[in-house]
Amino acid sequence: MSQPHAYHVVVNALEARAGWKPVSRFASVVTHVINGHLPYERYHAAGIARRRDGMTEGMVGRVVSEWLNEDANPGRQILSSLTNAGNAVAAFNAYLQAAPLGVRSTLSITAKSAHSQRLSMQRRLCAVTSDPALCRVAVLAAFEHALDRVRLNAAKGERTPIRRLSHFALDMGTSSLASAELATVFEQEGSIPITQAARHLGCHQRTLERRLRQEGLTAEAVRQAARLLDATARLHSSASLTTVAVESGFSDLAHMSRAFRLSCGQPPSLLRAAALGIVVPEAVVAP
Repeated sequence: MSQPHAYHVVVNALEARAGWKPVSRFASVVTHVINGHLPYERYHAAGIARRRDGMTEGMVGRVVSEWLNEDANPGRQILSSLTNAGNAVAAFNAYLQAAPLGVRSTLSITAKSAHSQRLSMQRRLCAVTSDPALCRVAVLAAFEHALDRVRLNAAKGERTPIRRLSHFALDMGTSSLASAELATVFEQEGSIPITQAARHLGCHQRTLERRLRQEGLTAEAVRQAARLLDATARLHSSASLTTVAVESGFSDLAHMSRAFRLSCGQPPSLLRAAALGIVVPEAVVAP
């Protein structure tokens, strides 16, 4: 593996960034729909630095949860939409094996008693550096956060729907941003040309692009993120993947597959299997 990576939420949580303005947080939401990974070196360095700073395992869990609440990445949303813990473990393990990560992990759930379970993880280092303890804790915290959602879905008897960029903007109080308004246009009108999207917003494309640059984004990035989330929602349907690609605005299935691999390290076929709960694990859940 020439350029190992780590999941963006885990990296950002370990870097313990504070004081991000809402505009920066929303730009992060959009950016990490398109590419959910950051260099492993940042993840490794942050794990060491936070241990030196005195960050505890409990603190890591809390900050990971905070970041995950603003994570729109397709892979994470598919995982959190499930209703069965075993399927969630299989889906997460499939991600851990498919994505270009610096550490190959395998999760398992074992029964501690009739009413409780234990989550454990085995790790195999692929990068040339070490695997700091807080990094392992952060990965487990990320999955435990998703597993809590899965259990809630099971209790309600329904999966969590895929959330769009406009939903995150509303929750974050950033709906008036140019990027959020543009995302809403793409969600309502489909993957239309950017010139046409600007007209829907009542401005010239150059004006729109200038406003987006001030927010740290481009129109193409917003369109790609909106397109990916539309395709993610369609993965729960019975339509062929080719149909999903075309109806979501991709030129063809190959284009959509490349976009999903960059986004979350997995092809749409594997994400669909996860969404439908048919990922076949290799003994990932012990009795």
